Amino acid sequence: MPVFHRRTVSHRVTTRIAGPTAVGVAAVLTTGLTTVPHPLAAADTELIPVTVTEGTNLTAAAAPDGSVVMDLQGLLFRVPEGGGKAERLTGVEAEAAQPDVGPDGRIAYQGYADGRFHVWITGPDGSDPVQLTHGGFDDREPSWSPDGRTIAFSSDRGGSYDIWTVDVATGELTRRTDAPGQEHTPAWHPDGRSLAYVADEGIAAVAADGTTRTLAPAPGGGATLHAPSWSPDGEHLAYVRHDGTRADLVVDGRAVTDGEDVFLFAAEWLDDHRLLYTADGALRTRDLDSGTTRDVPFEATFEIPRADYRRKDHDFDDRSRHRVRGILTPALSPDARHVAFVALNDLWLMPLDGEPRRLTHDRFAESNPVFSPDGRSLAYAADRAGTPDLYVRDLRNGRERRVTALDGAETSPAFSPDGTKLAFQDQAGATYVLDLRTGRVRQLVPSLFGPGRPSWSADGKTLAFAAVKPYSARFREGTSQILTVDVATGKQTFHAPGEEHASISTRGDDGPSWSPDGHSMAFVVDSTLRIMPVDADGTPTGAARELNGEVADAPSWSGDSTRLLYLSNGTLRLADATTGAARSIDVPLHYRPDVARGRTVIHAGAFWDGKSRQLRHDVDIVVQGNRIASVTPHRAGSHHRGRFVDASDLTVMPGLMDSHVHQEYESRFYGDRQGRVSLAYGITSTLSVGDQVYRAMEDRESLDSGARVGPRFYATGEPIDGSRVYYNFMRPTTSDAQVERELSRAEALDYDMIKTYVRLPADRMRTVIDAAHELGVPSASHYLSPGAHLGQDGTTHLAATQRLGYARTLTATATSYGDVAALYGQGKRSVTATLFTTEFLPAEEIAADPRLALYPSWTRGKLLAETRDNTTTPSDPDCDTADCREVRALRAVADAGGRVVAGTDSPLAYVGVGLHANLRELVGYGWTPYDALRTATANAAENLGVADDVGTLEQGKVADLIMVRGNPLRDIDAAMNVEATMVGGHLHTRDELLRPYTRDHSATPASAVSPASEEDNEPAAATAVSEWADPHAGSRYWWHAPDVVADAYDHSCSAYDHLGHSHGHS
Repeated sequence: MPVFHRRTVSHRVTTRIAGPTAVGVAAVLTTGLTTVPHPLAAADTELIPVTVTEGTNLTAAAAPDGSVVMDLQGLLFRVPEGGGKAERLTGVEAEAAQPDVGPDGRIAYQGYADGRFHVWITGPDGSDPVQLTHGGFDDREPSWSPDGRTIAFSSDRGGSYDIWTVDVATGELTRRTDAPGQEHTPAWHPDGRSLAYVADEGIAAVAADGTTRTLAPAPGGGATLHAPSWSPDGEHLAYVRHDGTRADLVVDGRAVTDGEDVFLFAAEWLDDHRLLYTADGALRTRDLDSGTTRDVPFEATFEIPRADYRRKDHDFDDRSRHRVRGILTPALSPDARHVAFVALNDLWLMPLDGEPRRLTHDRFAESNPVFSPDGRSLAYAADRAGTPDLYVRDLRNGRERRVTALDGAETSPAFSPDGTKLAFQDQAGATYVLDLRTGRVRQLVPSLFGPGRPSWSADGKTLAFAAVKPYSARFREGTSQILTVDVATGKQTFHAPGEEHASISTRGDDGPSWSPDGHSMAFVVDSTLRIMPVDADGTPTGAARELNGEVADAPSWSGDSTRLLYLSNGTLRLADATTGAARSIDVPLHYRPDVARGRTVIHAGAFWDGKSRQLRHDVDIVVQGNRIASVTPHRAGSHHRGRFVDASDLTVMPGLMDSHVHQEYESRFYGDRQGRVSLAYGITSTLSVGDQVYRAMEDRESLDSGARVGPRFYATGEPIDGSRVYYNFMRPTTSDAQVERELSRAEALDYDMIKTYVRLPADRMRTVIDAAHELGVPSASHYLSPGAHLGQDGTTHLAATQRLGYARTLTATATSYGDVAALYGQGKRSVTATLFTTEFLPAEEIAADPRLALYPSWTRGKLLAETRDNTTTPSDPDCDTADCREVRALRAVADAGGRVVAGTDSPLAYVGVGLHANLRELVGYGWTPYDALRTATANAAENLGVADDVGTLEQGKVADLIMVRGNPLRDIDAAMNVEATMVGGHLHTRDELLRPYTRDHSATPASAVSPASEEDNEPAAATAVSEWADPHAGSRYWWHAPDVVADAYDHSCSAYDHLGHSHGHS
């Protein structure tokens, strides 16, 4: 499956703007909606003018008057005939793209104003916009018919992309193709009777009678064909051929360009011999007879709001008492008298309105507690034996036994109605059933991409959980729906959680949760709790109803199916399942941040403060509590008070920050290992740019309190997405009111940043950005445009998944042009360098690294396999590879004044070592070690607004530092030779971090394993799967095919999967 793809804080009312506006200012347009000025129109908003003469992935359409209409960074401009100053035609909220000019000068384009792509038309000056297509589907790539009466476009209305037409006068839709593949980017034949289009990777045509023929076959070998267009006489066909880092304009099967970076959009025939197309950042014409080219010069100006606001105060010295907000996976007991949950790295049991009692008190990670149907037992997952296994605890006597000991991670247990079985899932998204009487394990569902937790039907014959259902194979996004599975046969069936396009809020803990009586399912849609009647096998028998309108997560039923427990912005709520009346359940649980005390003297053989371009030598760093008291030349005997650390043969430098993690994406699989891995590789801070919110809050509080080992964690909740989602931790939104609910959660739970994701439209992006800045935290997305136009701080990648199917920051050949560097640089925006590489990690070095013991076996094996052939250091002096070109583009951003920070997107890339792989690639392709290291130290701190406290090593700064062997300013590889890591004065040596997972120190304490009980006749923990599911059991759903699922995990979020990068981005 291809995966390269194209609003309580302050209550705002915004208008979806689809016509001319001042970029970055909420200019007003009447489009049938109430005209309302946006807050950014305030007189004190400072706008930064940015003028560009190049465009990255710009598209162009020739107009009858000789001018050119171009899409540049999400705005339509008109360039006069012969070139010159471009006149802006549309505003940012229109999100206009792929314009086509009709014979009367009207402009058609694909617009995203309502959060889905639709066909729009405007007058030649951008006035009077009219939306021609509507509904919950995407309509893209409009093309005017020669007579100007009809527009062809591609749409996913039929379950795959097909070619459709719309009558401009009546709005009547006609489907022109219906093949099972992906058919898109239509172009009319000049006779107006047939259409050329892309059919998967080739070019085809459909006649008026529906017959089709191949015009250009798919080239194979990874090459693809794009954007056909016919000459005025109908005798010639042009299209673009793309293969890796080469893209050529082709006419009648012959490449007419050589060495140009041709953008993957349709060329416009000016006559039978001349073409207008876009390449190398320019508007370009080509004479086919002479082979000569001419660029049409343009000058376009944007006005970018300055991202300037008062930053949130991060108190690194706080020792005060805090109420726990990270209540994770609360489960209501069948008698509705107790609740079990995870908080502060332990498992708790609490009487409603009583005091919580710890059931565990150790360094291990527990997750997903569930009560047995009789309420006597509690099942949960814990990593006491090195990886997560399932345990069952008798709540009457405290006796506990381990029931699984498989090679992977066993999580998300769910008791069957009779209490004899546990359904559970593994790290690959497969679902199993364990018979507690025999210890036999059966795989019921093979690996799926990010499924939700399982729930049983009342008769025990069906399991239900959330799973993604994409709209097409062309773009990965879809909705999170209810998947039911017949336990006997494995048959899978999807059900919408209410209306057709509705989506469960997250595929984490938001349901579906089947009522014990079997008559209803509870789940969260639009961040409110819904109840839907179902029959015995989960088929809906009526409409879903909203329970009470409160912000909700993690529903859990009482045993009599009359009450529901859920989380609402950090507060436990218990509601009547019929009336919705709810009350709060107090959780009297508190913690204090574990701020270091005492004095530590570090004698450093070499010292880098994070500012100077040279090392200092033989210095003493005195740490008092959590801060650096002094940095002075070494003096013998200065360590007579407090702890002394001899680092005389090491270099002390600032600790590293990974500025792009999804720390909770696999935290329940990593368990205790994850924080140790990061520390072992010198990472002292991580910044989440999106996580399941309660897992993130629990993790942040566990780390802050010292209950869990790991770096300092800047946490956030789920990225705020639009009508479609992909990952299990994205929040789909479809209304302004829902965006406000998401922002109320962000405020209540004290997010450290807010990310907007792929499908959120520009006006709602603006609402989120404004709210984030009112909270004092940054906001970022995948989009330089529209993000920069809206005041957003930056992007979390240079290029990643795009709703357009292509990026406006990086072309298909991995090249950026002057518009990108100018917008980042003059706009003072940030970009995270997520390079997804292992090429600079030598096989011998990785194989010999003792820190590999900290990774779970499946990750360790993958890393070893991926680096096995790395026997030489990559070299690309001509910068012909996509990797080198992306690094070069990042260098241009930095040189222009933009802020580049280092991030991994872990665990999609490797936790820990992945950050060093990124730094090495920056240096390998031209950066100095100094500049590369700054992306993970000072730049990262500035990006988060904490540079007064961390990022460099100076008197008064927080003692976040690492001790490495070698000189990292001369050899970037030395930065990975970490011997010890200090976070806020707390020292962690490599040996201490490794100790629980080395052979000399068992990772399986006696308490982790329970032998079979002769008295109870209980089986030993299951060590193997007895029966495997048919890998093709879900074949009726193509996205459940094993190769598609495997590809989804391997290439999770690429803007251009075909570039050859090793992973994707999120």
